[in-house]
Amino acid sequence: MNKKFEGEWLIKINRRYYYVNKVIACVLILAFIITTCAVPVNAEVENVETTPSRIALSSLEETIDSYVATNQKNTAAVSVVAIKNGETIVNKAYGYADIEQQRKADTSTVFEWGSTSKLLVWTSVMQLVEQGKLDLDTDIQDYLPEGFLKNLEYDAPITLMNLMHHNAGWEDRLIDLWYSSESDIVELGEALQKFEPRQIDKPVSVVAYSNYGTAMAAYIVELQSGQPFYKYVNEHIFKPLNMKDTSIHPSQYDNLNVLKRRNEIQGYTTNLKLISKNRAYISLYPAGGAMGTAEDAARFLAALMPVDRSNLLFANNDTLDEMLSTSLYYDGTSTPRIAHGFFEVEYWVPALEHAGSTAGFSSKFVFDPESNFGLVVMTNQSNEMAYNVGLVQKVYGSSFSTNSVESESGGYYLPARRVVSGFTKAYSMLSLQKYTTFELSNFANVVESNGAIEKASIPYNDFLPVSNLTINLIKASFIALAIAILLSLRAIIGYFIRLSKYKLNNWERPGTGFDKYHIVINIASLAFILNTILLFMRALGFSPYSSLRIHLILNLVYVILAVVYLVLLFYKLLKRSYSKKQKAVYIMSGMSAFLFAAFIMGWDLYF
Repeated sequence: MNKKFEGEWLIKINRRYYYVNKVIACVLILAFIITTCAVPVNAEVENVETTPSRIALSSLEETIDSYVATNQKNTAAVSVVAIKNGETIVNKAYGYADIEQQRKADTSTVFEWGSTSKLLVWTSVMQLVEQGKLDLDTDIQDYLPEGFLKNLEYDAPITLMNLMHHNAGWEDRLIDLWYSSESDIVELGEALQKFEPRQIDKPVSVVAYSNYGTAMAAYIVELQSGQPFYKYVNEHIFKPLNMKDTSIHPSQYDNLNVLKRRNEIQGYTTNLKLISKNRAYISLYPAGGAMGTAEDAARFLAALMPVDRSNLLFANNDTLDEMLSTSLYYDGTSTPRIAHGFFEVEYWVPALEHAGSTAGFSSKFVFDPESNFGLVVMTNQSNEMAYNVGLVQKVYGSSFSTNSVESESGGYYLPARRVVSGFTKAYSMLSLQKYTTFELSNFANVVESNGAIEKASIPYNDFLPVSNLTINLIKASFIALAIAILLSLRAIIGYFIRLSKYKLNNWERPGTGFDKYHIVINIASLAFILNTILLFMRALGFSPYSSLRIHLILNLVYVILAVVYLVLLFYKLLKRSYSKKQKAVYIMSGMSAFLFAAFIMGWDLYF
């Protein structure tokens, strides 16, 4: 190498190393400064109060504002209150209480609590437990008038703890739960006897969310306190907590201001369609009849997390501690599930919660007694998820479970909260869900035996596997119904086409004497379809059972007509000769009549 060139090259290399070393030195000095300053910075961050999802409380309102803005196009109204150590951090309302009238929601807007009303029942029960008037492990029949319950199938006792755990075994009921007119409301004791469902599961065996069980607990509060439940709550919960803007009276006549403001808000679907009948009256009102402002609801949550142990609900803090302690674990685990009626959910922190939904409203109350942080979310949209689930997870962190499921495949599952008798069992059976093994693994708990899943659980409900035979029977019944409808339509249309043809050509219409029976049964078949559609439409409109009974009687009359037609058809086919075409027509009508009658009996469309 040329020495001159070599020298110049070494000079360049040395210069490069010089600059590199200089840069390295600067980086090290900078790193030292950052490291030195990091301790006080981190210490300051650790002292910043946050939500369970690590949102700084100072920026929580801004975070909620941003979240609402993102979801605004699908929002009617939402009211949000966040509390920490008894202090209100956020109290804001967004959107419209009445979109059509352009009436904006504000912090004085009244929302329906729905099933979060049940928390008032469990609190009332624990107050009487503290006073020695109730015992959680005593058979509830010891508190009830003799012979009050008439549909019990099992000898095992039902306790107040079973009512808190929703595992008394009662069937769900839909009819006569909600009324469209307040004039249909009766006293709580009468409503319970009128509404009493069958006991379909042995107590403790499954968790099946129960309005009836909660209302039963409220009635026991009535009996032991000597007060109607709404008066008891007014005196022992609302008054001590200064909840002046909340009512749990079935018609809100104890708080006319709440009633007035309820009439100023409408209910909507999740896509902002007005629900015309969004004002309904629940017969078992303690299970879901409260309504009021989100601010008042937050006062109730704050009382469950008293600052400095200053307790306004109980004489002894030990009673509150007991109420908020785990009373039910998932089967075969040490994972908390229910704390005396409060559902335990594992977000980024363990939290207690309850959700609610009515004809046009949804709500969610969540609180963490450990950090004294609570959140109330109330909307005027039915089955709303963006706020009652999405916003809650934004503030509390995601909630999820992962189980090891050994079963090779999923299948169809039915909620343990189900109807098994009467025409409304169709609602339950048609709510079947098919879950894959992966989806089952995301349930809070899965119980397996001999490679088969016995039940899958979420905090509010168990899900029971449904056999392939049952699934196939359901599918077959609707295929048979479709065939029956087509056969009846064909028979009626064919009959009138032939009748028109004969009249048009002035032909003498040949008759077999059996045509009148044939046409009557087919018209009756179509009448059955229309009658059943009307039955379910009226049921969805909160019509009482007494007004629906006529539809069920008419369906039973159809079954009798179908039997008469089939007997008469068999007799006529033996006694008289018909053409092959006539026989085919009459027999097809007989088939459709049989299928319709079987559908009525199989789906209990007669009671």
